[in-house]
Amino acid sequence: VVTQRVADAAERAGFVFAVDPTSAEASCIGGNIAMNAGGKKAVLWGTALDNLASWRMVTPDAQWLEVTRIGHNLGKIHDAEMASFELQYFEADGKTPIRTERLDIAGKTFRKEGLGKDVTDKFLSGLPGIQKEGCDGLITSARWVVHRMPAHTRTVCLEFFGNAKDAVPSIVEIKDFMFAEQKRSGVLLAGLEHLDDRYLKAVGYATKSKKHGGGLPKMVLFGDIAGDDADDVARVTSEVVRIANSRAGEGFIAISPEARKKFWLDRKRTAAISRHTNAFKINEDVVIPLPRMAEYTDGIERINIELSLRNKLKLCDALEDFFLRGNLPLGRQDDAHEIPSAELLEDRVAQAVALVGDVRALWSGWLRDVETLFPQLQDHTLRASWKTQLRAPLGEIFAGAAFQPIMKEAQAIHQRVLKGRVWVALHMHAGDGNVHTNLPVNSDDYDMLQTAHEAVARIMVLARSLDGVISGEHGIGITKLEFLTDDELRPFAEYKQRIDPDGRFNKGKLLRNQELLAPAGQALQAASIEKLPAHSRRSLMYADLTNAYTPSFGLMGHESLIMQQSDIGAIADSVKDCLR
Repeated sequence: VVTQRVADAAERAGFVFAVDPTSAEASCIGGNIAMNAGGKKAVLWGTALDNLASWRMVTPDAQWLEVTRIGHNLGKIHDAEMASFELQYFEADGKTPIRTERLDIAGKTFRKEGLGKDVTDKFLSGLPGIQKEGCDGLITSARWVVHRMPAHTRTVCLEFFGNAKDAVPSIVEIKDFMFAEQKRSGVLLAGLEHLDDRYLKAVGYATKSKKHGGGLPKMVLFGDIAGDDADDVARVTSEVVRIANSRAGEGFIAISPEARKKFWLDRKRTAAISRHTNAFKINEDVVIPLPRMAEYTDGIERINIELSLRNKLKLCDALEDFFLRGNLPLGRQDDAHEIPSAELLEDRVAQAVALVGDVRALWSGWLRDVETLFPQLQDHTLRASWKTQLRAPLGEIFAGAAFQPIMKEAQAIHQRVLKGRVWVALHMHAGDGNVHTNLPVNSDDYDMLQTAHEAVARIMVLARSLDGVISGEHGIGITKLEFLTDDELRPFAEYKQRIDPDGRFNKGKLLRNQELLAPAGQALQAASIEKLPAHSRRSLMYADLTNAYTPSFGLMGHESLIMQQSDIGAIADSVKDCLR
């Protein structure tokens, strides 16, 4: 059953289905449970786990298992002192009872304390199905808790200019105010979404503020504020705008359904972030404690500055190679006297090479001292600029019609190098700290993919250093497995070995090599791998990207190299808009 169809059915009955991932039109209910999916409503009602009353699944032993939540707290599961579940097993006919078990799990163990989402614990105290990414059975049906949306809703759009570090604390202030207001008047924060300036540029955001000359904000927040009393909703919405004003932000309010829908349209166009590439992006979601979100955005800015400087240094190398290779293109002239002499051309080339060398030295120094110079690089007091530091002075060196082909090729070199620049863009479910950290890449550019992979590794380290987790709703899959420790994976590996030793469901997923090769019911120590038969050692199974060969997981690069040297890249480019 497609998620959106369930949401539509709930809406027709006057209710709200809480699970609303961006993939609602493509994802299914079973997948929502297996991944513990969330969405923008999670700030109010939590993720799939918080809203499940029961679910039914097929086990690796071809039995039916029905899991029922006992004494549901009708709220977020981590707020319950104890969450209890009844596990009823049936024969293949679905009717003949086999046994009944009960699981009592402390509520605080479901997520890392202080986080609204966290799907890194695959074991989850042995609770079947949920968050297991399809590794312990096939989920076939579920019963859900649905919610009633209050009678009146207003949508706010909050634009923040200046430094993102100064604006991000407003997220905490708004959330704290709204949660207190919910207890006081019943007015709810039914969603709070964030887009950074890179996303705003990608979606073609039209700035609403008239005070900044139409320039893009550093970040925008979209929020739904709902309640049964229209006056209370109006009062609370105005206070949220005031909070934004105190952080150099401006607020705009939509009341009618049509106006509210327009406010949310930009949030729905986030796929546009990858339109400058061949429609591929690496989307690594992390969850950061809200009080430390400003540190995370600063960390991402630091990574972006370094990536930009590295790309600029590649440009310097490419320009220098061009100028030194000889046989530079010159324009045709009617008058032979206007053709530059060899001496003149040599002098101009020497000036250009010296210029590029000086600029490279300057930018290299900024990259070397980025920690010290970060504030100036962040506020653009120091700015590595192709236009002002290279193109303009090169235009003066190669002035005149005869040198125009040289400048044209320099511009083309800049475009080619710029196409391979990696950068990180953020949009988040701001109310619960779930940040979608996106890196648009060209899957036919091997170097770009390797650079992106290095950036992802830094992002994972950054998230953990701020007491965050490396996934809030996207799961672990194969791309994040390398970032989990053996201690974190061990409980799930032991669970998998116990309930599915033959690997009937998603064999090898979420497991290290040792677990994949171990005989049923046994653990395999790293040292004992050498004792395995030669054919077993040669066929080591990897559950991460080690043996992956598809451009969709293009971090490995083999197919990137193939695409670079064939027509496949051109074909991919021709259909990228259709795919998106």
